[in-house]
Amino acid sequence: MRAEYYDMLDRRENMALIILIGIFLLLLAAHGALAAAGSATFAAPWAPEAEDGTFVAVRGTVDDLRHLTGGHLSVTVGGATVFIPARVSDRLDLKEGLNVSVAGTVQTYLGEKEIVVQFPGDVAVT
Repeated sequence: MRAEYYDMLDRRENMALIILIGIFLLLLAAHGALAAAGSATFAAPWAPEAEDGTFVAVRGTVDDLRHLTGGHLSVTVGGATVFIPARVSDRLDLKEGLNVSVAGTVQTYLGEKEIVVQFPGDVAVT
């Protein structure tokens, strides 16, 4: 029965199908590798003078954790203030004293720079 399907396509079509399957597998492997590396791999190191909109990462201990209205969190990590929106904080179990790696976008709020986390995967306990 397998030969019947193989015979349905001519030689060029079979080759094109094999190439498409190969490209799909290559993209799948690349996606897996990038997901395993994490977004922090592509972030600049945190610095207080970072421009708004810059994707940065900071690593350190959770020194201060405050629950804000609406389920949001404000966390201090490695001297940086990190804002974690409720849609992300609901999926995290952070406590003071944990060592974490955080990636996010720099934003100025009330005149102070902070890192805003977009995805739960951008906060990793190390």
